[in-house]
Amino acid sequence: MDRIYHPIVESPHLYDIDCFSYKFVEKDNSKSYIDLHLKKDSEVVCLRFWGPQDLEIEKGFPWATGGMFIEDIKSHGLESLGIYVGDFEASNGSITFWAKSVERLS
Repeated sequence: MDRIYHPIVESPHLYDIDCFSYKFVEKDNSKSYIDLHLKKDSEVVCLRFWGPQDLEIEKGFPWATGGMFIEDIKSHGLESLGIYVGDFEASNGSITFWAKSVERLS
C-alpha cells in the first residue's frame, strides 16, 4: 500500500519539535491526547493527536527527528486508528505512534 500523507502540515520533517506532551486518561483512552508543537523559523504549528497508542521515543529525541511524517491510515480499516506518525530516516531520536485522529490547534 502506498503511504498517504495527512495534509494537516506539509513536510513535517522540515520542522523541529518545540513541545511534546502526553495527557493520559486511564478510563477512556479516546480522551487521551498528544500535543506536538512543530517549529520552523518563526512558524509554530500546534497539533493534537487523539487516542494515541504504542508511543515509542528513541534515544536522541528530539534532535534527530528529521524524517517525521504523518500518515492518513483511515483507508486501512483499522478500528479506532486513523493516523500514524513515523520516521523515514534511520537516525536515532524518532517518535512513532498511532492515533485515532489529529487536529490543528494553531
